[in-house]
Amino acid sequence: MKNYEVILKPVITESVYDMIEIQNKIVFEVAKDANKPRIKKAVEELYNVRVVKVNTLITPLGIKRAICTLANEYSAGDLATELNLFG
Repeated sequence: MKNYEVILKPVITESVYDMIEIQNKIVFEVAKDANKPRIKKAVEELYNVRVVKVNTLITPLGIKRAICTLANEYSAGDLATELNLFG
């Protein structure tokens, strides 16, 4: 599975915005069969950041999301701006 097949798209909601600003976390919609180590590798390779932790959840609609905590030297806000999430 290629990196761009693992990470489908970034997610931005009001609660995700707070995670980005306060907790240095960013959320992605991911492939349903992707596991945490594969998600971590894909995010690190696609966006040139270091991920320290990945939590996953499946929404009631059956969409899998990954909450990625970035290392302190990387800013989730900068990554979100690069991905044009605030525009």
